[in-house]
Amino acid sequence: MTRRDKRQVAQHFSRAAQSYDRAASIQQRAVTALLHQLPALSGHWLDIGCGTGVALPHLRLKGANRVTGIDLAEGMLEAAASHTDPQTDLLLADADDLPLPDCSADGLISSLMLQWSEAPDKTLKEWRRVLKPGSRIAIATLLPGTQKELQQAWRAIDDRPHVNEFEAPERLNHALTQAGFTDIVFEQDCLTEYYDSVPDLLRNLKAIGATNVNAGRRTGLGGRAAIEALSRHYPATQHMGQTAYPLSYEVLWIYALANPEHPTEPKP
Repeated sequence: MTRRDKRQVAQHFSRAAQSYDRAASIQQRAVTALLHQLPALSGHWLDIGCGTGVALPHLRLKGANRVTGIDLAEGMLEAAASHTDPQTDLLLADADDLPLPDCSADGLISSLMLQWSEAPDKTLKEWRRVLKPGSRIAIATLLPGTQKELQQAWRAIDDRPHVNEFEAPERLNHALTQAGFTDIVFEQDCLTEYYDSVPDLLRNLKAIGATNVNAGRRTGLGGRAAIEALSRHYPATQHMGQTAYPLSYEVLWIYALANPEHPTEPKP
């Protein structure tokens, strides 16, 4: 059963493009940690789900001769244009259907995009297809437990899905292996943001485009009554001497190599 609509995901992120960088502190921390673990680069590198393009110049600084930023949200690519140079291209494309030749890239990063995939096994096979044998891949994605505080509060109000679903590490490891990746390394950490109020928290989610796109979701933020109810049930805590409303993200960083012995499936 389909949980997410790619077009809705793209529309949400396009609308959030202008506010994204100001609000996306967790996303910035995730991509910074991802880039930090990469060695010196060379050749042609892809950034899939590049968003506003903050990682593009860093890939060039690390030695990539050419970089292609790929995203399904047109608004994000318009914002990413400010991070390009003559050796950086931007491509509007679906991560599951890349308009690139087989074995054409020397490496690939993707930060907090894979969790939006409806079928990560299919997505990862497509990424493996465009990579040369032995190429490096670096991914940051989200795990179950992400936004657990928000999920807990909504459960006290109704039984509709309000938090996006995420794949477990075991499922991702299987998908990576089946797609043709080897030397897989996982690193995991919980990153938490704190807000002065629940409305501030919800506004931040809207500002980064990370709203609920599950089937059966409630449209919008739920109205004033729902937000008041959410505030009553939300698990507050003390942070820096003040009452705060936490929102945690279970982040998984994945590093792997395209297995030279694994045959790729050519694009039809």
